[in-house]
Amino acid sequence: MPDPILTLAETKEFLRVLHNEDDTLITGLILTATETALAHADGLAETDAIPESVRTSALLHVCRLYDDRHSEAPPAAAATLANRYRDWSV
Repeated sequence: MPDPILTLAETKEFLRVLHNEDDTLITGLILTATETALAHADGLAETDAIPESVRTSALLHVCRLYDDRHSEAPPAAAATLANRYRDWSV
């Protein structure tokens, strides 16, 4: 499992969450969104810095998972942002 590309603090700020009751849930969603964003951006080398568009992709995915817990698919914008770095040769 890759290291998270978002912090809990920045994610909570993006979500406008002021309480700590959902910290464990949000942390899990960050890990899920990180995996998804990096899977879409599979053209990045492990040593590459994570582009802001990939980080934004993960934020949008966390937001979708947090706000609409019954939707399994990441938002289309999240995939679009991360796909900029996809390796389409495979």
